[in-house]
Amino acid sequence: MKEKTMSIWLKKWANLVSIFEIPRVPQHGEAQKSMFRREVVRQTADGNVLLQLGYYLTEEDIDRLKTTLL
Repeated sequence: MKEKTMSIWLKKWANLVSIFEIPRVPQHGEAQKSMFRREVVRQTADGNVLLQLGYYLTEEDIDRLKTTLL
C-alpha cells in the first residue's frame, strides 16, 4: 500500500514541476530554413513574376555555385 501511494505522490509532484519548465524552441535544419525563406519570398513578391515563381538565387545558392564551379 505504501509503495502505491509513494508512486502517486511522485507522479503528482512531477506533473506539478513540469508546469514550470521552459518550453524548448523548435530547431529547424538548413533545408527547412531555405524552404521557409523561399515561401516567404513567393508570398511577399509584388510585381516580379520570376520571384513569385521561385526563379531566383539566394546567397547560399550563389556560394554553392562558386564552390562547385571553381
